[in-house]
Amino acid sequence: MHTFISEDNSMAYLGRGKARVLPGEVWWRALLLFAAFCGLKSLSYFFLFPGMAASSVWLPGGLTLAVFLREDPRRWPLYLVAVFSAESVLVHLHGDTWSTVPFFALANCLRTVVGAGLMRRWLDGPVTFSRPREVVALLIAGGLLSPLLSATLGMGAVALFGPAPLSREAFAQGWLGWYLSDGLGGILVAPLLLTWAARRPWTWRFREDVELLGTMVLLALVAHAAFGGPAPRGIALSMPYLCLPFVLWSTLRLGPRGAATATMVLGSFAVWHTAAGRGPFGVMDATIPERVLSVQLFLAVAGLSTLILAALVCDRRRVEREQRLLAESGAVLAESLNPQETLPRVARLLAPELFSGFVVWLADEDGRLVPAARTGLSREVEERLREALRSLARPSERQLGPEGACVLARIQHRGRLLGGLALVQAGHTHLVRLRSLAFAEDLAHHCALALENARLLGQFQAAVHIRDEFITVAAHELRTPLTALKLQLQSLQRPLRQSPDAEPLLARLHSVSRQVSRLGRLVESLLDVGRLNTGRLQLEREPLELGGLVQDVVERFSEDLGRAGCAVSLSLQPHVTGLWDRNRLEQALSHLLGNAVKFGAGRPIGIQVEQGGDMARLIVEDQGIGVSPEALGRIFGRFERAVPSREYGGLGLGLFLTRQIVEAHGGTIQVTSQPGEGATFVLELPASSVGSYLSGTSAPSWSRPVADPHLT
Repeated sequence: MHTFISEDNSMAYLGRGKARVLPGEVWWRALLLFAAFCGLKSLSYFFLFPGMAASSVWLPGGLTLAVFLREDPRRWPLYLVAVFSAESVLVHLHGDTWSTVPFFALANCLRTVVGAGLMRRWLDGPVTFSRPREVVALLIAGGLLSPLLSATLGMGAVALFGPAPLSREAFAQGWLGWYLSDGLGGILVAPLLLTWAARRPWTWRFREDVELLGTMVLLALVAHAAFGGPAPRGIALSMPYLCLPFVLWSTLRLGPRGAATATMVLGSFAVWHTAAGRGPFGVMDATIPERVLSVQLFLAVAGLSTLILAALVCDRRRVEREQRLLAESGAVLAESLNPQETLPRVARLLAPELFSGFVVWLADEDGRLVPAARTGLSREVEERLREALRSLARPSERQLGPEGACVLARIQHRGRLLGGLALVQAGHTHLVRLRSLAFAEDLAHHCALALENARLLGQFQAAVHIRDEFITVAAHELRTPLTALKLQLQSLQRPLRQSPDAEPLLARLHSVSRQVSRLGRLVESLLDVGRLNTGRLQLEREPLELGGLVQDVVERFSEDLGRAGCAVSLSLQPHVTGLWDRNRLEQALSHLLGNAVKFGAGRPIGIQVEQGGDMARLIVEDQGIGVSPEALGRIFGRFERAVPSREYGGLGLGLFLTRQIVEAHGGTIQVTSQPGEGATFVLELPASSVGSYLSGTSAPSWSRPVADPHLT
């Protein structure tokens, strides 16, 4: 369904109210009003029933009401002169007497001034009948109150200056016909003119106009058949119901414009055929006044019902649009925790889509409100609104000012002021609706959450930075005594090896040396984490044969493998080469092999090297305790562990560093595991054609068993 384009064109309304119009243009408009009034007055006699003195629908009444609702009140006197003149010029054409003409003209002028004045006082902004209150104002001011003056003044002039005296019954009948005729003119014609005069996007005009034209053609054919039958009886009396689908289609699809147009087309056929004595309202046993009254009531009910339905649909769509924009604003605020980036985007979403102006302030360290985003408002208006925000006694408030109606709302979290915002409707002379106040409060709440999240993120990043600095400094400080300790242990071991009675002491020193080496690896891991956090992890690439690298790492682990009772089987495809960092890949494989030893002690370990396409694949498979499904997604995180540290020890950095090293090479790492069934890690690295560095040498076959007795 189409979106109705008639809701809140506040800037257009402001432009009409303040735009400078040249005097010549005002005179041309008055002349155009004069000509249109004359034409519609003549056309109104198309709605004249035989034997009746007044038209059943007074079309000029709707014309003048629409013009006065759109134009600046300062131009009304000139337009009133045009209306008065048009009524006087046509006096002889329609058989009126000179003595009644001033009263008739005055009746038209008073009806228009009272109706337009009341509606402008009750309503705010351009009248497009997209809100139910606009339809209610039209009914009360244009359909019920203002015709009281014109009917009373006009029929009073006929009674006083008419060619023949009127009976009380004739006066009452004439007054009622005049009253209903003027009211119908306002109810039917004014919405038609105002809705067609409302601005619409060019991209929608052609499509909507074609759809409306096709619907009106079908409605005209059905209305002609429904009201044109001669004296219907029985079930044929319900023929007008056939028009309802087309009227409802126009109302729901095309909004107030479709509703007003459909009602006018339907009313034209209903009056035409009823005046000729045809259709359900033109039954032969009814008097002419009864026919007039029946068709007038029908048109009044049809016009008001379709307008109120269209306004309700427009209002519903307006609420949906506000909720959609509020949700989009929340999504924009959640995309980034930088308010200087998100708040201007929110401003572009809301203005001028919902409001003509928008400004948001943020509180700085000194408590001052600094503009973070502003659109549709001058600097002077922004400063005045900022001062008004400071003096708010409540979290939000509606105000009226020279710039129009606005909503001010504080942005605060747990009583702490974070900033404020203002939503402005330029040119409005009434307070904005409570719904706009709720919208501003919700938007302020979204902004407060975004600002609080940004503050917490800043604190978190500062804490992480302090932690990383501490880790780096501590690792560097630990590295120096560890190096000295290693050297001291080596110097103690050399003389003890020459003594035959020092075997127990050598064993203890060897154990201490292993723990010192383990501590050294932990320190290096902490240093690597610091390098990753600061982006200083550099790769020194060189041509490598992956199978040879795997064999070197396994041989270096032979002592740990023997002590854990883990047999290693190798299946290494030859000539799997690439440009890789030897030290980093050895570090990654060491972490995987160390985990396999730690969690699968006493069980075999399998390592495979193969190549598929342009990717080298390294597979490490153990038969240890495995990884639970809920832990698979987090074991590659920093300081993450799948098992309690008290049972297996470690910092939870091995797999994290392994993933970082693999991804730094442009590769990926994956794991598959089931609890109690071991784990399989698959590393994929980009392979490259660097086999020339092996030319002249025969590539060894790494699929044979290695010599260590613990490796098979």
